[in-house]
Amino acid sequence: MPGITRILVLMLENRSFDHLLGNLPNVDGLQNAPKSLPRSLTDPSLGNVSINSLGLDTCVDDPFHTFDPTTEKINNNNMDGFVAVEVAAGKDESNVVSMFTPDTAPIINQLAEEFAVFDSWFSSVPTCTDPNRQFAMSGTSGGTVTNFDGKLLLQQTYFDYLNQRNVTAGGYYQDDFWTFGYFEDLQKEENAALIKPLDDFWDDVKNDKLPSYTWLQPRMTVNKETGDVPTWQHPDASISEGERLLKKVYESLRASERWNETLLVLTYDEYGGYFDHVPPPSCPPPDDKTDGDFAFNRLGVRIPTVAISPRIKKGVVVHDALEGEKPTPTSQFESTSMMATFNKLFGLDNEPPLSKRMEWANSFASLMDNEFRTDTPETLKDIPEIDLMAESKFHSLKPVNEHLETQAVFFCRQNYPEQFKVGEICDAAKPFMNNQGDASAFLRREQVKWLLKRDQRIAVQRELTT
Repeated sequence: MPGITRILVLMLENRSFDHLLGNLPNVDGLQNAPKSLPRSLTDPSLGNVSINSLGLDTCVDDPFHTFDPTTEKINNNNMDGFVAVEVAAGKDESNVVSMFTPDTAPIINQLAEEFAVFDSWFSSVPTCTDPNRQFAMSGTSGGTVTNFDGKLLLQQTYFDYLNQRNVTAGGYYQDDFWTFGYFEDLQKEENAALIKPLDDFWDDVKNDKLPSYTWLQPRMTVNKETGDVPTWQHPDASISEGERLLKKVYESLRASERWNETLLVLTYDEYGGYFDHVPPPSCPPPDDKTDGDFAFNRLGVRIPTVAISPRIKKGVVVHDALEGEKPTPTSQFESTSMMATFNKLFGLDNEPPLSKRMEWANSFASLMDNEFRTDTPETLKDIPEIDLMAESKFHSLKPVNEHLETQAVFFCRQNYPEQFKVGEICDAAKPFMNNQGDASAFLRREQVKWLLKRDQRIAVQRELTT
Protein backbone atom coordinates (compact mmCIF):
# COMPACT_ATOMS: atom_id res chain seq x y z
CA MET A 1 0.00 0.00 0.00
CA PRO A 2 1.15 3.57 -0.61
CA GLY A 3 4.03 4.60 1.62
CA ILE A 4 2.34 4.70 5.05
CA THR A 5 4.65 3.28 7.72
CA ARG A 6 3.53 5.29 10.75
CA ILE A 7 -0.10 5.41 11.93
CA LEU A 8 -1.48 7.33 14.91
CA VAL A 9 -4.93 7.64 16.47
CA LEU A 10 -5.99 10.50 18.72
CA MET A 11 -9.39 9.75 20.25
CA LEU A 12 -11.13 12.60 22.05
CA GLU A 13 -14.40 12.55 24.00
CA ASN A 14 -18.13 12.86 23.61
CA ARG A 15 -19.00 15.01 20.59
CA SER A 16 -21.33 14.41 17.66
CA PHE A 17 -20.62 15.17 14.01
CA ASP A 18 -23.18 17.95 13.67
CA HIS A 19 -22.00 19.42 16.98
CA LEU A 20 -18.40 20.02 15.83
CA LEU A 21 -18.39 19.78 12.01
CA GLY A 22 -22.00 20.32 10.95
CA ASN A 23 -21.34 23.87 9.74
CA LEU A 24 -18.73 22.79 7.18
CA PRO A 25 -19.67 23.18 3.51
CA ASN A 26 -20.13 20.07 1.34
CA VAL A 27 -20.88 17.68 4.22
CA ASP A 28 -24.18 16.12 5.26
CA GLY A 29 -24.46 18.60 8.09
CA LEU A 30 -26.76 21.16 9.64
CA GLN A 31 -28.04 22.39 6.28
CA ASN A 32 -29.91 19.07 6.10
CA ALA A 33 -31.06 19.11 9.72
CA PRO A 34 -34.28 20.50 11.23
CA LYS A 35 -34.12 24.02 12.63
CA SER A 36 -35.42 23.06 16.06
CA LEU A 37 -36.29 20.10 18.30
CA PRO A 38 -39.29 19.58 20.60
CA ARG A 39 -39.05 20.04 24.37
CA SER A 40 -41.33 17.04 24.74
CA LEU A 41 -42.10 14.07 22.51
CA THR A 42 -45.61 13.75 23.98
CA ASP A 43 -46.68 17.35 24.64
CA PRO A 44 -46.31 19.59 21.56
CA SER A 45 -47.67 22.57 23.50
CA LEU A 46 -44.24 22.93 25.14
CA GLY A 47 -42.81 24.09 21.85
CA ASN A 48 -39.37 23.68 20.33
CA VAL A 49 -35.79 24.73 21.04
CA SER A 50 -33.78 26.18 18.15
CA ILE A 51 -30.62 24.50 16.92
CA ASN A 52 -27.96 27.21 17.08
CA SER A 53 -24.26 27.77 16.42
CA LEU A 54 -23.38 29.14 19.87
CA GLY A 55 -21.49 26.16 21.29
CA LEU A 56 -19.71 27.00 24.54
CA ASP A 57 -16.03 26.24 25.05
CA THR A 58 -16.98 24.48 28.31
CA CYS A 59 -20.55 23.19 28.37
CA VAL A 60 -23.06 24.00 31.08
CA ASP A 61 -23.66 20.33 31.89
CA ASP A 62 -22.90 16.79 30.73
CA PRO A 63 -25.75 15.53 28.50
CA PHE A 64 -27.20 12.06 28.96
CA HIS A 65 -25.54 9.53 26.65
CA THR A 66 -25.80 6.06 28.21
CA PHE A 67 -27.77 3.33 26.45
CA ASP A 68 -31.36 4.10 27.49
CA PRO A 69 -31.21 7.91 27.02
CA THR A 70 -29.46 7.38 23.69
CA THR A 71 -32.29 5.11 22.58
CA GLU A 72 -34.77 7.82 23.60
CA LYS A 73 -32.83 10.53 21.76
CA ILE A 74 -32.64 8.46 18.56
CA ASN A 75 -36.40 7.83 19.01
CA ASN A 76 -37.00 5.17 16.39
CA ASN A 77 -34.62 6.94 13.99
CA ASN A 78 -36.58 10.20 14.14
CA MET A 79 -33.53 11.84 15.81
CA ASP A 80 -35.77 14.26 17.69
CA GLY A 81 -35.45 13.27 21.36
CA PHE A 82 -32.21 15.10 22.22
CA VAL A 83 -33.77 18.14 23.88
CA ALA A 84 -36.71 16.27 25.40
CA VAL A 85 -34.46 13.89 27.34
CA GLU A 86 -32.52 16.80 28.85
CA VAL A 87 -35.61 18.88 29.64
CA ALA A 88 -37.32 15.97 31.38
CA ALA A 89 -34.36 15.78 33.77
CA GLY A 90 -34.22 19.52 34.41
CA LYS A 91 -31.00 20.06 32.44
CA ASP A 92 -30.20 22.98 30.16
CA GLU A 93 -32.42 22.79 27.09
CA SER A 94 -30.01 24.43 24.62
CA ASN A 95 -26.77 22.64 25.48
CA VAL A 96 -27.31 19.61 23.22
CA VAL A 97 -28.31 21.75 20.22
CA SER A 98 -25.56 24.40 20.54
CA MET A 99 -23.19 23.70 17.67
CA PHE A 100 -19.68 24.87 16.81
CA THR A 101 -18.39 26.59 13.68
CA PRO A 102 -15.04 26.74 11.84
CA ASP A 103 -14.35 29.86 13.95
CA THR A 104 -15.20 28.39 17.36
CA ALA A 105 -13.60 24.96 16.75
CA PRO A 106 -10.95 26.06 14.26
CA ILE A 107 -8.39 23.24 14.44
CA ILE A 108 -10.63 20.25 13.71
CA ASN A 109 -12.50 22.23 11.04
CA GLN A 110 -9.24 23.33 9.38
CA LEU A 111 -7.96 19.75 9.33
CA ALA A 112 -11.30 18.55 7.91
CA GLU A 113 -10.96 21.03 5.05
CA GLU A 114 -7.29 20.23 4.45
CA PHE A 115 -7.56 16.43 4.44
CA ALA A 116 -10.43 13.88 4.52
CA VAL A 117 -13.52 14.18 6.70
CA PHE A 118 -16.09 11.38 7.08
CA ASP A 119 -19.76 12.38 7.30
CA SER A 120 -20.92 8.75 7.58
CA TRP A 121 -18.78 7.67 10.55
CA PHE A 122 -20.78 6.40 13.52
CA SER A 123 -19.90 5.38 17.04
CA SER A 124 -19.66 1.59 17.35
CA VAL A 125 -22.43 1.12 19.90
CA PRO A 126 -25.29 3.47 20.95
CA THR A 127 -24.06 4.18 24.44
CA CYS A 128 -21.34 5.77 26.55
CA THR A 129 -17.54 5.98 26.51
CA ASP A 130 -15.96 2.74 27.68
CA PRO A 131 -17.86 0.28 25.44
CA ASN A 132 -17.02 2.46 22.43
CA ARG A 133 -13.35 2.72 23.39
CA GLN A 134 -13.29 -1.06 23.77
CA PHE A 135 -14.57 -1.42 20.19
CA ALA A 136 -11.89 0.98 18.94
CA MET A 137 -9.14 -0.80 20.87
CA SER A 138 -10.24 -4.43 20.52
CA GLY A 139 -13.11 -4.78 18.02
CA THR A 140 -15.77 -5.55 20.64
CA SER A 141 -17.05 -4.37 24.02
CA GLY A 142 -17.35 -7.94 25.22
CA GLY A 143 -21.13 -7.74 25.45
CA THR A 144 -21.48 -4.64 27.60
CA VAL A 145 -23.11 -1.23 27.04
CA THR A 146 -22.04 0.25 30.39
CA ASN A 147 -18.82 1.85 31.57
CA PHE A 148 -15.95 -0.18 33.05
CA ASP A 149 -16.70 -1.82 36.41
CA GLY A 150 -13.16 -2.51 37.64
CA LYS A 151 -12.67 -6.03 36.29
CA LEU A 152 -9.89 -6.38 33.71
CA LEU A 153 -11.06 -6.89 30.14
CA LEU A 154 -10.05 -10.23 28.62
CA GLN A 155 -10.52 -9.68 24.86
CA GLN A 156 -7.38 -9.24 22.77
CA THR A 157 -6.42 -5.66 21.99
CA TYR A 158 -5.29 -4.44 18.59
CA PHE A 159 -1.98 -3.51 20.24
CA ASP A 160 -1.34 -7.13 21.20
CA TYR A 161 -2.64 -8.32 17.82
CA LEU A 162 -0.07 -6.17 16.01
CA ASN A 163 2.83 -6.87 18.35
CA GLN A 164 2.27 -10.60 17.87
CA ARG A 165 2.62 -10.01 14.12
CA ASN A 166 5.86 -8.03 14.44
CA VAL A 167 4.26 -4.63 13.89
CA THR A 168 5.21 -2.43 16.83
CA ALA A 169 2.17 -0.99 18.59
CA GLY A 170 2.03 1.23 21.65
CA GLY A 171 0.65 4.40 23.10
CA TYR A 172 1.22 7.62 24.99
CA TYR A 173 -0.94 8.91 27.83
CA GLN A 174 -1.20 12.47 29.04
CA ASP A 175 -0.94 11.95 32.80
CA ASP A 176 -3.80 9.43 33.02
CA PHE A 177 -3.16 5.75 32.22
CA TRP A 178 -6.91 5.28 31.95
CA THR A 179 -8.01 2.64 29.39
CA PHE A 180 -4.48 1.32 28.93
CA GLY A 181 -4.96 -0.23 32.37
CA TYR A 182 -8.31 -1.87 31.65
CA PHE A 183 -7.10 -4.63 29.29
CA GLU A 184 -5.33 -7.66 30.69
CA ASP A 185 -3.07 -8.17 27.68
CA LEU A 186 -1.72 -4.62 27.91
CA GLN A 187 -0.14 -5.56 31.22
CA LYS A 188 2.19 -8.04 29.50
CA GLU A 189 5.79 -6.87 29.37
CA GLU A 190 6.04 -6.70 25.59
CA ASN A 191 2.97 -4.46 25.37
CA ALA A 192 3.48 -2.44 28.56
CA ALA A 193 6.97 -1.44 27.43
CA LEU A 194 5.48 0.47 24.49
CA ILE A 195 3.01 2.53 26.56
CA LYS A 196 4.63 5.71 27.83
CA PRO A 197 3.80 9.20 29.14
CA LEU A 198 2.94 11.80 26.53
CA ASP A 199 5.97 13.84 27.61
CA ASP A 200 8.06 11.18 25.82
CA PHE A 201 6.03 11.49 22.63
CA TRP A 202 7.47 14.78 21.45
CA ASP A 203 11.07 13.53 21.63
CA ASP A 204 10.12 10.19 20.11
CA VAL A 205 8.60 12.01 17.13
CA LYS A 206 11.77 14.06 16.64
CA ASN A 207 14.06 11.06 17.06
CA ASP A 208 11.98 8.66 14.93
CA LYS A 209 11.25 6.33 17.84
CA LEU A 210 7.50 6.02 17.49
CA PRO A 211 6.05 2.52 17.13
CA SER A 212 4.41 1.75 13.80
CA TYR A 213 0.98 2.12 15.44
CA THR A 214 0.42 4.72 18.16
CA TRP A 215 -2.63 5.46 20.30
CA LEU A 216 -2.68 8.92 21.89
CA GLN A 217 -4.67 9.39 25.08
CA PRO A 218 -5.55 12.92 26.28
CA ARG A 219 -5.78 14.11 29.89
CA MET A 220 -8.96 13.70 31.96
CA THR A 221 -7.66 15.01 35.30
CA VAL A 222 -6.90 18.49 36.63
CA ASN A 223 -3.96 19.67 38.73
CA LYS A 224 -4.33 23.07 40.38
CA GLU A 225 -0.72 22.92 41.58
CA THR A 226 0.75 22.72 38.06
CA GLY A 227 -2.02 24.35 36.02
CA ASP A 228 -2.75 21.19 34.03
CA VAL A 229 -6.33 20.97 32.79
CA PRO A 230 -8.25 18.27 30.90
CA THR A 231 -7.59 18.10 27.16
CA TRP A 232 -10.04 15.34 26.24
CA GLN A 233 -12.96 17.66 25.29
CA HIS A 234 -15.43 15.92 27.58
CA PRO A 235 -18.43 18.30 28.01
CA ASP A 236 -17.16 19.57 31.38
CA ALA A 237 -13.77 20.37 29.80
CA SER A 238 -12.56 22.94 27.29
CA ILE A 239 -12.90 22.43 23.55
CA SER A 240 -9.99 24.84 23.07
CA GLU A 241 -7.56 22.90 25.26
CA GLY A 242 -8.32 19.72 23.30
CA GLU A 243 -7.74 21.66 20.08
CA ARG A 244 -4.44 22.97 21.49
CA LEU A 245 -3.31 19.36 22.03
CA LEU A 246 -4.41 18.39 18.51
CA LYS A 247 -2.55 21.37 17.04
CA LYS A 248 0.64 20.40 18.88
CA VAL A 249 0.37 16.75 17.78
CA TYR A 250 -0.19 17.72 14.14
CA GLU A 251 2.59 20.29 14.04
CA SER A 252 5.06 17.88 15.67
CA LEU A 253 4.29 15.20 13.09
CA ARG A 254 4.34 17.73 10.25
CA ALA A 255 7.84 18.86 11.26
CA SER A 256 9.21 15.32 11.48
CA GLU A 257 11.37 13.64 8.84
CA ARG A 258 8.76 10.93 8.28
CA TRP A 259 5.75 13.16 7.72
CA ASN A 260 5.34 11.79 4.19
CA GLU A 261 4.86 8.28 5.63
CA THR A 262 2.40 9.31 8.34
CA LEU A 263 -1.36 8.84 8.82
CA LEU A 264 -3.05 10.49 11.80
CA VAL A 265 -6.71 9.69 12.51
CA LEU A 266 -8.57 12.15 14.71
CA THR A 267 -11.77 10.65 16.08
CA TYR A 268 -14.09 10.56 19.10
CA ASP A 269 -15.34 7.73 21.26
CA GLU A 270 -19.05 8.59 21.02
CA TYR A 271 -21.49 11.45 20.62
CA GLY A 272 -21.77 12.60 24.25
CA GLY A 273 -25.53 13.21 24.04
CA TYR A 274 -25.25 16.02 21.46
CA PHE A 275 -27.61 16.40 18.52
CA ASP A 276 -26.98 14.79 15.17
CA HIS A 277 -29.59 14.46 12.46
CA VAL A 278 -28.53 11.20 10.74
CA PRO A 279 -30.13 7.97 12.06
CA PRO A 280 -27.66 5.22 13.05
CA PRO A 281 -27.80 2.20 10.72
CA SER A 282 -27.86 -1.49 11.53
CA CYS A 283 -24.67 -3.55 11.63
CA PRO A 284 -23.53 -7.09 12.46
CA PRO A 285 -22.74 -8.01 16.07
CA PRO A 286 -19.02 -8.36 16.83
CA ASP A 287 -19.56 -11.73 18.54
CA ASP A 288 -22.29 -13.75 20.24
CA LYS A 289 -22.36 -11.70 23.45
CA THR A 290 -25.38 -9.57 24.26
CA ASP A 291 -26.39 -7.09 26.95
CA GLY A 292 -29.98 -7.81 27.92
CA ASP A 293 -32.10 -7.51 24.78
CA PHE A 294 -29.47 -5.57 22.84
CA ALA A 295 -27.61 -7.70 20.28
CA PHE A 296 -25.06 -5.05 19.17
CA ASN A 297 -26.72 -4.93 15.76
CA ARG A 298 -27.11 -1.15 15.59
CA LEU A 299 -24.46 1.58 15.50
CA GLY A 300 -24.47 4.69 17.66
CA VAL A 301 -24.80 8.36 16.74
CA ARG A 302 -22.40 9.94 14.19
CA ILE A 303 -19.08 11.26 15.46
CA PRO A 304 -16.42 13.55 13.95
CA THR A 305 -13.53 11.70 12.25
CA VAL A 306 -10.76 13.17 10.10
CA ALA A 307 -7.97 11.25 8.33
CA ILE A 308 -4.81 13.35 8.07
CA SER A 309 -1.88 12.55 5.80
CA PRO A 310 0.12 14.17 3.00
CA ARG A 311 -0.97 11.17 0.92
CA ILE A 312 -4.62 12.29 1.09
CA LYS A 313 -5.93 14.83 -1.41
CA LYS A 314 -7.08 18.16 -0.04
CA GLY A 315 -10.72 18.67 0.84
CA VAL A 316 -12.04 15.10 0.58
CA VAL A 317 -15.49 14.39 2.02
CA VAL A 318 -16.12 10.66 2.45
CA HIS A 319 -19.86 10.03 2.14
CA ASP A 320 -19.84 6.39 1.04
CA ALA A 321 -17.74 3.25 0.86
CA LEU A 322 -14.63 3.96 -1.18
CA GLU A 323 -13.97 2.65 -4.65
CA GLY A 324 -11.34 -0.07 -4.71
CA GLU A 325 -12.22 -1.42 -1.27
CA LYS A 326 -13.98 -4.72 -0.65
CA PRO A 327 -17.63 -4.93 -1.76
CA THR A 328 -19.87 -4.05 1.14
CA PRO A 329 -23.62 -3.60 1.58
CA THR A 330 -23.16 -0.48 3.70
CA SER A 331 -21.65 2.96 3.22
CA GLN A 332 -21.02 3.58 6.91
CA PHE A 333 -17.74 3.69 8.82
CA GLU A 334 -17.13 3.13 12.54
CA SER A 335 -14.17 2.63 14.88
CA THR A 336 -13.31 -0.89 13.71
CA SER A 337 -12.85 0.66 10.25
CA MET A 338 -9.56 1.94 11.62
CA MET A 339 -8.27 -1.56 12.32
CA ALA A 340 -9.54 -2.86 8.96
CA THR A 341 -7.71 0.01 7.26
CA PHE A 342 -4.51 -0.28 9.25
CA ASN A 343 -4.29 -4.02 8.54
CA LYS A 344 -4.30 -3.21 4.82
CA LEU A 345 -1.67 -0.50 5.23
CA PHE A 346 0.52 -2.81 7.32
CA GLY A 347 0.14 -5.68 4.83
CA LEU A 348 -1.98 -7.74 7.24
CA ASP A 349 -5.24 -7.75 5.28
CA ASN A 350 -5.17 -11.54 5.00
CA GLU A 351 -4.83 -11.96 8.76
CA PRO A 352 -7.94 -12.97 10.77
CA PRO A 353 -9.91 -10.00 12.16
CA LEU A 354 -10.31 -9.37 15.87
CA SER A 355 -14.10 -9.60 15.57
CA LYS A 356 -16.92 -10.00 13.09
CA ARG A 357 -17.47 -6.24 13.29
CA MET A 358 -13.89 -5.59 12.17
CA GLU A 359 -14.37 -8.11 9.36
CA TRP A 360 -17.50 -6.21 8.24
CA ALA A 361 -16.05 -2.72 8.59
CA ASN A 362 -15.30 -0.51 5.61
CA SER A 363 -11.65 0.31 5.00
CA PHE A 364 -10.44 3.74 3.90
CA ALA A 365 -6.95 2.64 2.84
CA SER A 366 -7.65 3.69 -0.75
CA LEU A 367 -7.69 7.33 0.37
CA MET A 368 -3.89 7.08 0.40
CA ASP A 369 -2.10 8.11 -2.79
CA ASN A 370 1.25 6.84 -4.00
CA GLU A 371 2.38 10.46 -4.28
CA PHE A 372 2.47 12.85 -1.35
CA ARG A 373 1.37 16.46 -1.24
CA THR A 374 3.80 19.29 -0.59
CA ASP A 375 1.16 21.89 0.30
CA THR A 376 0.06 20.57 3.71
CA PRO A 377 0.15 23.38 6.30
CA GLU A 378 3.21 23.47 8.56
CA THR A 379 1.22 25.16 11.31
CA LEU A 380 -2.47 25.38 12.13
CA LYS A 381 -4.58 28.30 13.32
CA ASP A 382 -3.71 29.89 16.64
CA ILE A 383 -5.60 29.05 19.83
CA PRO A 384 -5.75 32.01 22.26
CA GLU A 385 -3.78 31.40 25.44
CA ILE A 386 -5.64 31.27 28.74
CA ASP A 387 -4.61 31.57 32.40
CA LEU A 388 -4.11 27.86 33.05
CA MET A 389 -3.56 28.28 36.80
CA ALA A 390 -6.88 30.09 37.16
CA GLU A 391 -8.61 27.61 34.85
CA SER A 392 -7.25 24.63 36.76
CA LYS A 393 -8.37 26.05 40.12
CA PHE A 394 -11.84 26.67 38.67
CA HIS A 395 -11.98 23.20 37.11
CA SER A 396 -10.83 21.57 40.35
CA LEU A 397 -14.04 22.63 42.08
CA LYS A 398 -16.34 20.96 39.54
CA PRO A 399 -18.31 17.85 40.52
CA VAL A 400 -16.64 14.51 39.88
CA ASN A 401 -17.68 13.07 36.50
CA GLU A 402 -18.36 9.41 35.77
CA HIS A 403 -14.91 8.76 34.33
CA LEU A 404 -13.02 9.97 37.37
CA GLU A 405 -15.31 7.71 39.40
CA THR A 406 -14.67 4.79 37.04
CA GLN A 407 -10.92 5.29 37.25
CA ALA A 408 -11.22 5.39 41.04
CA VAL A 409 -13.07 2.05 40.90
CA PHE A 410 -10.20 0.62 38.83
CA PHE A 411 -7.59 1.64 41.38
CA CYS A 412 -9.78 0.40 44.24
CA ARG A 413 -9.73 -3.06 42.66
CA GLN A 414 -6.02 -2.93 41.88
CA ASN A 415 -4.65 -1.30 45.03
CA TYR A 416 -7.29 -2.14 47.67
CA PRO A 417 -8.64 -5.57 46.68
CA GLU A 418 -9.76 -6.29 50.25
CA GLN A 419 -12.18 -3.33 50.01
CA PHE A 420 -13.34 -3.84 46.45
CA LYS A 421 -16.92 -4.48 45.36
CA VAL A 422 -17.69 -4.62 41.63
CA GLY A 423 -18.46 -1.19 40.27
CA GLU A 424 -18.20 0.56 43.63
CA ILE A 425 -15.80 3.15 45.02
CA CYS A 426 -13.93 1.76 48.02
CA ASP A 427 -13.44 3.42 51.40
CA ALA A 428 -9.92 4.55 50.46
CA ALA A 429 -11.31 6.65 47.58
CA LYS A 430 -14.54 8.02 49.08
CA PRO A 431 -12.96 11.02 50.91
CA PHE A 432 -11.58 12.26 47.57
CA MET A 433 -14.82 12.25 45.57
CA ASN A 434 -15.89 15.75 46.61
CA ASN A 435 -14.65 17.50 43.49
CA GLN A 436 -12.47 16.94 40.43
CA GLY A 437 -9.36 18.40 42.06
CA ASP A 438 -9.45 15.99 44.99
CA ALA A 439 -10.39 13.02 42.79
CA SER A 440 -7.55 13.83 40.38
CA ALA A 441 -5.03 13.98 43.23
CA PHE A 442 -6.22 10.55 44.42
CA LEU A 443 -5.88 9.08 40.93
CA ARG A 444 -2.37 10.47 40.47
CA ARG A 445 -1.25 8.94 43.75
CA GLU A 446 -2.85 5.58 43.10
CA GLN A 447 -1.55 5.42 39.54
CA VAL A 448 2.05 5.71 40.78
CA LYS A 449 1.38 2.92 43.26
CA TRP A 450 -0.28 0.70 40.64
CA LEU A 451 2.40 1.19 38.01
CA LEU A 452 5.06 0.23 40.55
CA LYS A 453 3.14 -2.95 41.43
CA ARG A 454 2.67 -3.76 37.74
CA ASP A 455 6.36 -3.34 37.00
CA GLN A 456 7.23 -5.54 39.96
CA ARG A 457 4.89 -8.26 38.64
CA ILE A 458 6.49 -8.01 35.22
CA ALA A 459 9.97 -8.33 36.76
CA VAL A 460 8.96 -11.42 38.71
CA GLN A 461 7.43 -13.01 35.61
CA ARG A 462 10.57 -12.25 33.63
CA GLU A 463 12.70 -14.03 36.23
CA LEU A 464 10.40 -17.05 36.21
CA THR A 465 10.61 -17.42 32.45
CA THR A 466 14.38 -16.97 32.04
